[in-house]
Amino acid sequence: MKQVVLRIDDAAFEKFMGMVDLCPMVEVLNVCGTGDKKLTIDTYVASAIREMRQALAFKNPCDYAYLMVAMNESVVKGLPFFYTPKDFIDYMHQSDFDNLPGRTTIYDTIAKVKGKYPDWTFTDSPKASEALRRKNLVKRFLSAFMRAQNNKSDGLSDEF
Repeated sequence: MKQVVLRIDDAAFEKFMGMVDLCPMVEVLNVCGTGDKKLTIDTYVASAIREMRQALAFKNPCDYAYLMVAMNESVVKGLPFFYTPKDFIDYMHQSDFDNLPGRTTIYDTIAKVKGKYPDWTFTDSPKASEALRRKNLVKRFLSAFMRAQNNKSDGLSDEF
């Protein structure tokens, strides 16, 4: 048995469902709307950060700032943009995250990042292993974000 996930324009939905009804061997398992795209992306971001927290990926309070920089560089289309560290902290609080770094920590960390991800360099001249760890935080976030996205888009989730 195969499962297929389709995205159908609202205007074509009724006609498509009528065609599906003509085939008795096809069963509709779930129908859901895509909902608010921003809310959906926020859910993926929160899920990714939760996963990273559980894996103890954040070694230092300033590590969250690297995610802010990456999100501002649009490492994934549709991620929020933060004009200030306060905006980022407020965003994180909306997802019920606590124990976050302060604005000064984020400002200071952002100032150390030069270039565009994944070719970041750091003005504080960390060891190569530390520079790699900082870049890998973003990779871990992207992987967790994609997992969250794939888990929600399996066509069987009602959480949209």
